[in-house]
Amino acid sequence: MSEFSPIYRKFGFLPHNEELYVLAFTHSSYNGMAGTRHQDYEKLEFLGDSVIGMVTSELCYKYHPEMGQGELSVLKAQFIRTASEADYCRKLGLDKFIRVGVSFQGNVSDSLNVLEDVFESFIGALFLDQGLEVTYRIVRSIFEEDIKNGKIHQEQNPKSLLQECMQADKKESVTYAIVEERGPSHDKEFVAAVYFEGEELGRGVGKNKKAAETAAAADALSKMAAKPQGDEE
Repeated sequence: MSEFSPIYRKFGFLPHNEELYVLAFTHSSYNGMAGTRHQDYEKLEFLGDSVIGMVTSELCYKYHPEMGQGELSVLKAQFIRTASEADYCRKLGLDKFIRVGVSFQGNVSDSLNVLEDVFESFIGALFLDQGLEVTYRIVRSIFEEDIKNGKIHQEQNPKSLLQECMQADKKESVTYAIVEERGPSHDKEFVAAVYFEGEELGRGVGKNKKAAETAAAADALSKMAAKPQGDEE
């Protein structure tokens, strides 16, 4: 019996190439111990990320017709952020199958980044092994109810949420710049602007640079959420 049999039963499929799932659960640190190179989940993670993005975009669009493009981007980001995908990894029991080498520091179940990566790499392996139809069914079953009942949570750190939102479909990072300083040295105010791919997204004011950047991120999110459906530059 395969070590991955619980996964196959949970999701209702039979594997064609089990080696894909071995790779999906192998952290790069395992290569040192096994004497291998590049036999890990990194490439599968890249593929799975795209599949998850496609399905979650469709679900957000389907279940929230009242939202504009900006709101949909913010909503989607909440479900594919690192902490969220790590949580799905744990809930599905995928963390129990992760292989790491002796050089790995700490408990793998506590590493949000590893859990996120494994969740994505498992979906990537599933896509290569089972094809789009089966993978779509499984990814949809994971996210559907949560997205259907999802709401935008503005209490999340604005800078983190903006970064996740803008990286939902691209890997570029948002950048910040202090564009103005106001007032005397003992009571200074800073004005920050936030940019993505050269475009200014928002501005904010604060008593220090960090506060100004946070305000700029909140302004950008507010503008995105208010952007009408179908509005184009």
